[in-house]
Amino acid sequence: MKETMVLQKINICEEEPVQLLLNGKNLVTFMCTPSELKELAIGHLFSRGLINSAKDLSSLGACKDMKMIFAISSVEVDFSGIELSTVLSSGCGSGVKFNESIAKLPKVESDFHISIEGVKKIAIEMFSKANMYKKYGGMHCAALSDESEIFALCEDVGRHNAVDKVIGKGMLKEVNFSNTMLMTTGRISTDMILKAANVKCPFVVSRSIPTTSALELANNLGITVIGRINSSNPIVYMYEERIAI
Repeated sequence: MKETMVLQKINICEEEPVQLLLNGKNLVTFMCTPSELKELAIGHLFSRGLINSAKDLSSLGACKDMKMIFAISSVEVDFSGIELSTVLSSGCGSGVKFNESIAKLPKVESDFHISIEGVKKIAIEMFSKANMYKKYGGMHCAALSDESEIFALCEDVGRHNAVDKVIGKGMLKEVNFSNTMLMTTGRISTDMILKAANVKCPFVVSRSIPTTSALELANNLGITVIGRINSSNPIVYMYEERIAI
């Protein structure tokens, strides 16, 4: 007789569809880990250029059971050219059409400097605090830091969701992004660079590597990219003058 296989419900990444409604319009459905949903919404709206600060939202509520986030803006939102009802897969980039104004962001100007050794220490701390990854595996983590401390840390099954969450958390804490680095466990793609540029963050750091298009965009937007941060020889791709010796 053939034995019946029993599925073990352990070490499973939680992934759920969560809708974001902005001013009553179904803007996007996240395939995400349903935690820190308000931070996810704020970070996503800001990274798409739909709001300029958390104060632009007069109302924001999230219901995990309903798998819904409800946001009302206090400023007018131009929905023309914005693709509505988009589903964002957890396994890809943001998958949305960024506003033309986002793609033409000015270069990030910052006097903020970091050291490779300091960044490596923060990266180790970030990995040590990635509790969902340690429990389940298959998760991504993102963090904001000034090299001396971590201001915000978030996890999600999607790397872009984790970045949106950490940006949203930083906005709520009124972090000065121009004096921070955005750290991620995932591959650095163009959407990651755009998110960093929109909050004027001069550094994007990852344990993985960037894509060629991400590097080209980072070069145009004045963002220092560091890859393989947990290796013995991290790679600084551009604007090396920001690295303290």
